[in-house]
Amino acid sequence: MKPRTFYSCIATLALAAGLMAPAADAQQTPDGTGLYLGGAVSVDQAGDLGPRIDAALAGQGYRSNSTADSGSANPGLRLGYRFSPNFALEGSYDRVGSLGLQSAFSAPAPDTATGNWKSWGLGLHALGILPLGSKWSVYGRLGVEQWHTSLSLTSGAGGPTHLSDSDENTSLALGAGVSYALTPNVDATAELIHYTRVGDAASTGGTGLNELSLGLRYHFP
Repeated sequence: MKPRTFYSCIATLALAAGLMAPAADAQQTPDGTGLYLGGAVSVDQAGDLGPRIDAALAGQGYRSNSTADSGSANPGLRLGYRFSPNFALEGSYDRVGSLGLQSAFSAPAPDTATGNWKSWGLGLHALGILPLGSKWSVYGRLGVEQWHTSLSLTSGAGGPTHLSDSDENTSLALGAGVSYALTPNVDATAELIHYTRVGDAASTGGTGLNELSLGLRYHFP
């Protein structure tokens, strides 16, 4: 999906959500429906990133052997609207912080380099929710995320290597989570999300990403 098409889809769905909101408000009950804001701290893991970066560099004429940090801890934000006890839409901001890289080059010239790989994403997700009593709920997540990824490598020994690239890609987001109502307006959440691909295979290196997050949601009265 091209970025322009992606953002057009988000705008269309956001407009639809806005048009539906007054009707949802008219039927609002004390069940958590309405607007909410959430924040989370997540641990993101991308275990095969080094070989994926090597594959991207090979397409650009480099021969390398790279290793990368497998994960990092990052913040995330959610702005959502719960239309009923069983359905919500969320806009999301997610971030994969700087993952350290070490690369040994054998072509076009022998060199060693260090750098980082990082990404941030904006998404639109649908949540299917199953309340379990008055406090507990479980939910599933399905959405799309537009990722902006950058790769940077610089020689650590004064060699010729200096690489900097960035690209965008669209990913599916698949997840499942559980929430617990701490108060009538505040939920605690725990969730596991899989993003099918973060990064571009031909430029920055692309990999699947697993995210485990713990967060809080505030439901506006």
